[in-house]
Amino acid sequence: MDRTELYMQMLEATAKLQYEISLMLEARVVEASKSQHWICQHINAANLEGHDHKMNVTGEINESVIDLIDGITKLENALNHQMKAMLGKHPSGSALGLGLESDDAMGFGGLLPFGEDGKL
Repeated sequence: MDRTELYMQMLEATAKLQYEISLMLEARVVEASKSQHWICQHINAANLEGHDHKMNVTGEINESVIDLIDGITKLENALNHQMKAMLGKHPSGSALGLGLESDDAMGFGGLLPFGEDGKL
């Protein structure tokens, strides 16, 4: 197997990983929708006594949302770092020394199986 094939396998694996992440995010959307419905129905002035308690409950809810966003951001930053390492420039001016010149929009140098019209 040559370097180009290995490179394409790494890109395919990254694409599959991104797909799996999208499935996890879809599941989180369903969970968040259920949470939103429950919060809107149960977290209100009638159920929470006192200003301090209201602020504590609201803070806990917001903290969990911020933790989720932080986790997703860290995951995507790690994937971005890996992609930059794969597509990084070598002194020869080509990505990973594979002859991938950056004359095309994505820097794949014609390795993608698209024709001139952009179709497979």
